[in-house]
Amino acid sequence: MTARRGGAGRGLSGRADGGASGGASSGASGHASSPPEGRAGDATGGGPSGLSFPPKGAGGPPLLLLHGFLGSPSAWGAVLAALPRHGPAWCPWLPGHGPARGASALPASWDEAAQALAASLPAGALLAGYSLGARLALAATLRRPGRASATLLVGGHVGLADQAERTARLAQDAARAAALRTGSLAAFVAAWEALPLFATQRALPPAQQAPQRAARLAHDPQALAWAFEVAGLAQMPDLRQAVAAARQPLRFLTGELDTRFSALAASLARPPWVAHGLVPGAGHNLLLEAPAAVAASLAALMETP
Repeated sequence: MTARRGGAGRGLSGRADGGASGGASSGASGHASSPPEGRAGDATGGGPSGLSFPPKGAGGPPLLLLHGFLGSPSAWGAVLAALPRHGPAWCPWLPGHGPARGASALPASWDEAAQALAASLPAGALLAGYSLGARLALAATLRRPGRASATLLVGGHVGLADQAERTARLAQDAARAAALRTGSLAAFVAAWEALPLFATQRALPPAQQAPQRAARLAHDPQALAWAFEVAGLAQMPDLRQAVAAARQPLRFLTGELDTRFSALAASLARPPWVAHGLVPGAGHNLLLEAPAAVAASLAALMETP
């Protein structure tokens, strides 16, 4: 079954109240063959803006799952299929993402986006994000310690510490935003998929890559520019000190072949509060390459007192 996609929302919402029929049994392999079916939900009062999934098996804490740049709520489908049990799950569209609805009323700053997510976190929820979603999840959970039961950061960054690197990234992000605003979305997606960060995905079967590419090409490029102009890595503050001082469960999960993000996560590990898991033979996008490993990390966090 294929998850149905809602429209793009203004911001982020942590509604995790379930309400959809469907679901799929999990397999032991890294690639679930039948993702659960989600129901389009209304997170902001402005139209459908994500997918909700009902509890599965013996249930568990509510889940709030954030996709990455160019992603969609359905990116979490294979992970949910691989979980033997979970509570009600809510997978919202990130700002600027989803079928064309214009770029009006998007969060005007990184702080506004992070605060909107922090304000909407359900009490006791298990929060998880991939890449851009991981950066927003980290910023939100640090603003509201103890609200989430734990936070899983898949391929997540903590912000740039070096000013020269930040300046260079600002220029790069501006160029990418301009390419979205003035060029072809198909050309942008092709260039994005050719980045060395995603080299491991090119070894995947075409049938596994096709749904991701189709979801990427369904976005509104004008709205997508928000991800670089407002939520780019250069706009994110350096959160290393906050992570070092955190007294809440944070787990970074990276692919072994994603050496840059793995080295960063390893440098931040500080048991028992900050942990790092490494997935053998996988690259950056673990939702696509190793959903069973992501599900296993979520399941472990559900069992953590």
